Parts: sequence; structure tokens; C-alpha cells
Amino acid sequence: MRVDAQCIANRALCPVCGVWSNRVHGSYLRFPPDVPSGGRSAVLQLRVRRFTCGNSGCARRTLVEQIPGLTRRHG
Repeated sequence: MRVDAQCIANRALCPVCGVWSNRVHGSYLRFPPDVPSGGRSAVLQLRVRRFTCGNSGCARRTLVEQIPGLTRRHG
């Protein structure tokens, strides 16, 4: 079974400087680890967006939205 999902948040928080950004840079697919569902394997295909940091002085140029309890940085 495959589940397709995408985030609907309109902004993301920069993990380096703490500034919120709503400037979308792009998006890509993530595949969090398979989760069993009723004895069958399930694949989650999650579309996440990459944002441009709103702080011009920040060392991080782009950041990816995270979903608490489901995704994490470099996960």
C-alpha cells in the first residue's frame, strides 16, 4: 500500500537563526521508514517544501519543513 501526502503549512522555522520564512524555494519527495499497516507493508510518499531563509544574514540559505513526530532533519 502507498500513501501520498503533502504538507500544508504556509511557513517554516529556520533551525539556525529562528526566523520564520514563507518563501518557497521548491519541493521534493521524502519516504519516511515503512510502517506496517494491518499486516501489510505501507510506503509513505511525502512531498515537503524547501524554503529560503528570511534572514539575509543567516548562514543557512534554505530549509525544509518538518512534521513533528514524522520527520526530522537528516532522517
